[in-house]
Amino acid sequence: MKLSIVQVGKTDSRYLNEGLSLYYSRIRKMITLEIITVNTSRDSANKPWAVRKNEEADKIAEQFKKGDIIVLLDEAGEQMDSRSFASFIQKMMNTGPRRIVFIIGGSFGINDELKKSANRIIALSRMTFSHQMVRLLFAEQLYRAFTILKGIPYHHD
Repeated sequence: MKLSIVQVGKTDSRYLNEGLSLYYSRIRKMITLEIITVNTSRDSANKPWAVRKNEEADKIAEQFKKGDIIVLLDEAGEQMDSRSFASFIQKMMNTGPRRIVFIIGGSFGINDELKKSANRIIALSRMTFSHQMVRLLFAEQLYRAFTILKGIPYHHD
């Protein structure tokens, strides 16, 4: 079983990259983790945000493989506490997909077509965070979920 995180664009901030490296290395001790970064074209900055969202969605969708479980992160998605998220991951792993793909969209969010293709849409919070900050917050929650599942002391109720 493999986890993949598909994200739009690179992470610019040094402190975010340091945090991501820390959590990704911890997660990789427990499960195979792949980070896929899709980039938009150089001229996309001059395009309307709706066009950019569609282009990003197309590039994200190109990463899907048959049998993937697609989980989209969106502020309007289902909210879970950390134990519920861990349970969700365990249930997905028990169903036997080869890969669970978590999608973190770009700064303009995700288009409706991509949302419809997701198996599940979850929220980290109802608050809005930058797409780069979401990467770090999600990495921590993913690590927390695996510590819960493996009984590693980290999460406190």
